[in-house]
Amino acid sequence: MNHFKYSYYSSALALLALQIACQEKPKQAEAPVSSSKAMEKAAEDTAPKKSISLKTSKLDSIDQANAQSVLESDEITKAYVNLSARDSMIRLHANIRIDHRFFGYEEADKQATKLLLFSIFTNDVEHNPFQLKLGAYYDTSDLESKGLKLKYAGLKGDFVAAKIIDATDTPVGTVYFERKWVEIE
Repeated sequence: MNHFKYSYYSSALALLALQIACQEKPKQAEAPVSSSKAMEKAAEDTAPKKSISLKTSKLDSIDQANAQSVLESDEITKAYVNLSARDSMIRLHANIRIDHRFFGYEEADKQATKLLLFSIFTNDVEHNPFQLKLGAYYDTSDLESKGLKLKYAGLKGDFVAAKIIDATDTPVGTVYFERKWVEIE
């Protein structure tokens, strides 16, 4: 009888330890399971699972945290364009001590498809985590290294329109930035 009691308590203790380690709450109507079944269940529960909702959730939290950091920042870096210059190129020079983070949209609407991102945050830029068609960059020199430039094309409501110019100076599309992120000189 003592052997049965010892085995029962050992199994219960092993199950409890696994539940704590996995941070699971014990289920009310669950029958006791043998330790081998508990180990199989623990292995299944801890196996890596690729989940779209987890990936989206992680990107959402990165997006929110970085956007909040820029909002709370005393100083921000903006892109600029000098209209008196002959080229009218939009430029952004990153400064690690001053935040910036803004998207380029397919249309002059914040709900439009995001095409590119300029951000000081590595987790926004590295490996283009938001899978933006034109990519994610720290500044315009990174964009230029891909053979693309941004040329000021005018204002459209609260947005600045920019032509995307390839290495042969041929316009290949248009992108829109919120006006608050571009200084026009």
